[in-house]
Amino acid sequence: MNIPGVKNYAEHKSSAQKSIWHSMMMLSRFEEVSIKKCEFKKADLIAGEKDFYQFIKNIYKDMYADPAKYVIPVKEYDDYIKTKKDDSTFVKMHKTDAIECNLRNTFQQAIEFYPKYFYAMGLAADGICKKTFSLIISKSKYAKALSSLDKPHIRGENKQRLQALENLGIKVKEVDGKINLFCKEAPKMFLGLYVLCSAPESKFKYMNYLRLDYKGYYRGMPEIDDIKLTLPAKNAVLIDSIIKVLAEIKLKYKVKPLRSIISSHGWKVEYTLKGKNVFGFFAEPDYLAFYIYFNDAKNITQMSQKLENDSVLFKWFCDKFPERLCKCRSNRAVMFGSEKRRICGLSNRAEIINPDNDDLQKITTVIQMFRCV
Repeated sequence: MNIPGVKNYAEHKSSAQKSIWHSMMMLSRFEEVSIKKCEFKKADLIAGEKDFYQFIKNIYKDMYADPAKYVIPVKEYDDYIKTKKDDSTFVKMHKTDAIECNLRNTFQQAIEFYPKYFYAMGLAADGICKKTFSLIISKSKYAKALSSLDKPHIRGENKQRLQALENLGIKVKEVDGKINLFCKEAPKMFLGLYVLCSAPESKFKYMNYLRLDYKGYYRGMPEIDDIKLTLPAKNAVLIDSIIKVLAEIKLKYKVKPLRSIISSHGWKVEYTLKGKNVFGFFAEPDYLAFYIYFNDAKNITQMSQKLENDSVLFKWFCDKFPERLCKCRSNRAVMFGSEKRRICGLSNRAEIINPDNDDLQKITTVIQMFRCV
């Protein structure tokens, strides 16, 4: 959930433009892939991959500069958020604001329309024309792919979005009873799209497509290094440092697949010990948070009791659990010394937002004390 006023658009002109920027920053670096047993020449494959990579990247750049050109609303959401940003009670209530959700979904679905359009077409394709490199789709599959883009918040303007793509050079033409998609400005781009969409099925396939990660074609879970490349250098260094400090505990990690790459959809990484979450982090191009998992609210109270003899560490620990005043079933009461606080019991975790070097040793100390390692 986005919390109004907590993560706003900062130096960007609007929240929508921040989401566009975020999507662009989450793209991987271009690294070509040569598909085994492919009917196309390697040179054509690489040219197609470069064409599609650059075409999508250019869309994001142009969209950021002129959202209206792509039918991206920029005003309504931010005007509403201004009415909420000083409402600290709302944040602590930890509840969903239906108006905020609807407005946010509208501009985010509008942004996502463009990568989803190409993905839908790539999956529906029957093949690539060897002569023109156009994408070939049957009429029925093309109609079904288009209908899949009719999301509730944006379907009314999708014809205008299709026109925006046509203005960029994407042409749709019927040839021999089938639909052909091609682009004179990027003649082999649909071959590059076809490569991403023909990757082996895995839970990371769509994520690799969104990030234009050709390197991920044959690979499973992305590496921590892939994540660091999308982050500011200072945050990448912090992640390196905490991993090095925790190395002696011999934790296993897993990366959660990205469902989207717009704002509020960042990397989620969890480290486990004996099947239980121990540590994790959430990372976006402009945001980093570390988490210590306690698995049960009772463990938080017990851990705070262990730390009471160290006033500095105790205060640090207590500050890492935001108060939640909601009345849902997941709300839990924990004790920090003599203070009783309500927290969200869904996560039972300490949240270290925008950590620094001073936090690293404290995180390690708490984990080692709690896990007795």
